[in-house]
Amino acid sequence: MVEEEPELSRDQMFDILSSSRRRYTLYYLRQQKEPVQLTDLAEELAAWENDTTVEELSSQARKRVYVSLYQTHAPKLQEAGLITYDADTGEIALREDAPEVEPFISNSDGDSKWYQYYGAVALLNAILLLAAIAGLPPLNAISPLVIGLVVISSFLVLSIAHAVTGRRGKNDNTFDIGEP
Repeated sequence: MVEEEPELSRDQMFDILSSSRRRYTLYYLRQQKEPVQLTDLAEELAAWENDTTVEELSSQARKRVYVSLYQTHAPKLQEAGLITYDADTGEIALREDAPEVEPFISNSDGDSKWYQYYGAVALLNAILLLAAIAGLPPLNAISPLVIGLVVISSFLVLSIAHAVTGRRGKNDNTFDIGEP
């Protein structure tokens, strides 16, 4: 029997991602090629949460994270269709067909830089236009129509580049877990 991917509403997704421990879990599992043991996941999360290394963790910190993963977070993520989890073997993995969570948690740092690119193109075009108006060579020999086409074309090319990188960004493997 094929398990169907549950349809998650925006509210359900936000509820699932409201816990930093679940976000850390999804982030860690996304980096793994194979299923991992819940104990290994708990150690990594405990190290992140305590800003230390796995080797320096106390047994109490490991246990606290393990118990919450075992009792609460892993079952909730499995129920949402984001992970596979076998409580008997302790294996946990991100489902390949898991609903996409990135649109709900990404900071979209790539998008925040585009205003700089548009500003730079606008500045270069303003310099070009001012130089042409001032009659500086070699721009004084170029038709105003050609200069206008250069200005329009530069923004068109930049807009296409923005759209293409935006689409690629939806398919990349970055994952922003946000603040704890």
